[in-house]
Amino acid sequence: MKGVSLETVITAQPEYTLLLVEEMVPLIAEFFSLSEAEVWKRINHELRSPGSMVAEAWKLARPSDSEAVKRFYSETDSYVFDLVVDHCHERRQGPWKALIGRINRRGPNQNVLAYGDGIGSDSISLARSGDRVTYFDLPGVTSAFARFRFERENLNQKITVVAAESDILPGTFDASVCIEVLEHVPDPPAVMRALHTSLKPGGIALITESFESIGDEFPSHLPENFQYSGRTHQLMEEIGFASTYYNIDPINRPMEFTKLRQNLSGDFLKVRGKVRRAIETRWRRVSQASRNESHS
Repeated sequence: MKGVSLETVITAQPEYTLLLVEEMVPLIAEFFSLSEAEVWKRINHELRSPGSMVAEAWKLARPSDSEAVKRFYSETDSYVFDLVVDHCHERRQGPWKALIGRINRRGPNQNVLAYGDGIGSDSISLARSGDRVTYFDLPGVTSAFARFRFERENLNQKITVVAAESDILPGTFDASVCIEVLEHVPDPPAVMRALHTSLKPGGIALITESFESIGDEFPSHLPENFQYSGRTHQLMEEIGFASTYYNIDPINRPMEFTKLRQNLSGDFLKVRGKVRRAIETRWRRVSQASRNESHS
């Protein structure tokens, strides 16, 4: 790793587990025809300033409309480095374990849609767990790298790649996973409706979002989507979901929504979800107020 000390990186970034990075560097180097030293240089830059490569690329491209946004995501290579680093941060491990647990509790061999899965890490983990996975993301550099990974992992038979949202078969999935996607897209409710359409009745959508994270540090998080901050539950319930799980982890928490059946059991599930969410919200506010008082 010419010019970069792995030991220095580990010491300086204790919140990262770099095993994934070490595995990915040769793949990235091969895919982009770069030296491993150059890959480590870019990874190290991203480790020390998370999100900076995407931010720099976004500010340079300055996409001004939805088509320009799609073109940016299709053409940029910055997300490959950004996502490799993000996926090895310790903050992602807890929510991911909760998410996997919610799928596993439904039984083995689930049919799962990984919506907006970027470099394909979630699809690979789900496939290794024995689930049947459909990967969807915009065609471009990032999704091409995901397909490159699937081939190298010999998972082409377990992961189906879909390049157009219209090719996602409706009513066929037991679960859909949508991790940190909604804040990037021009029409988040349209994505929520697409998740609803993709699921079987009783299927679950597992979502994380960062609508509130906007500004210079997150230029690819569309500021107009701030209007949806704190409203994901309401929007999903209006579409035809019930809230059935909410991880209290305040960062990247997975929320689970179950597609309602059109019967009395569906009506009951929807009401129960609203009541449970109201109780949990009240409990969190009381707990936070208590903590604030203890620190004052």
